Amino acid sequence: MNSLGDALKAADQHAKAEAIGQVDMFGVLAEAPEQVEQSYANIAPWPEQVVLDGERETLGLYLTGHPITQYLKEIERYAGGQRLKDMHPTDRGKMTTAVGLVVAARVMVTKRGNRIGICTLDDRSGRLEVMLFTEALEKYQHLLEKDRILIASGQVSFDDFSGGLKMMAREVMDISEAREKYARGLAISLTDRQIDDQLLNRLRQSLEPHRSGTIPVHLYYQREDARAKLRFGATWRVTPTDRLLIDLRTLVGNEQVDLEFD
Repeated sequence: MNSLGDALKAADQHAKAEAIGQVDMFGVLAEAPEQVEQSYANIAPWPEQVVLDGERETLGLYLTGHPITQYLKEIERYAGGQRLKDMHPTDRGKMTTAVGLVVAARVMVTKRGNRIGICTLDDRSGRLEVMLFTEALEKYQHLLEKDRILIASGQVSFDDFSGGLKMMAREVMDISEAREKYARGLAISLTDRQIDDQLLNRLRQSLEPHRSGTIPVHLYYQREDARAKLRFGATWRVTPTDRLLIDLRTLVGNEQVDLEFD
């Protein structure tokens, strides 16, 4: 995409040259059309989430992947390693936790006039229908949006209508709230070859809009002979949004930015 402007400019110049007869004087002897080579801009590939968002906006569906894939390692922390395919009915009075991407959400009204929120979670391994009744719905209805990753806790039972499982949720949070609750730090790893004034300035610019959060930032500095951990001051605590993580991973590398947990 970054090379598109140059490619269009080159094509336009070539068309104009042909229109006024500015072609190779030996062109009449050529056995095949001249192959024009165009160099491409050397830039980092788009983050997966940017690609998927573009696919959904353009095509109405995800073509090359699933939005939850990039979160699988993280969400295992919130669900105790349990995937939706592993869910089973809970014992009376017991609760369990499910994590997934909302692929459908709606609010319905019963014959008695009670409102029920229903959303379907998907984590690629399976799906689970989550139901929120009066009090829970009033508290968490704002989270019932398609394409949002939710962490829901409640009781699971068989659904006689669908033949699958359903959860009656007691608590719900989105992934940003889960990070604020469970993450203990934002780790950024840099090598001595990466660090220069330009990178540090861009790092500061990336962190700045997300300050005043609760998560401390830890910078790990790696040399061939040593590794050091630098903890940013309390005024640099951040809110670890997707936007921040994408910006940092684009800046320093996908494998060099991660959330830390106990």
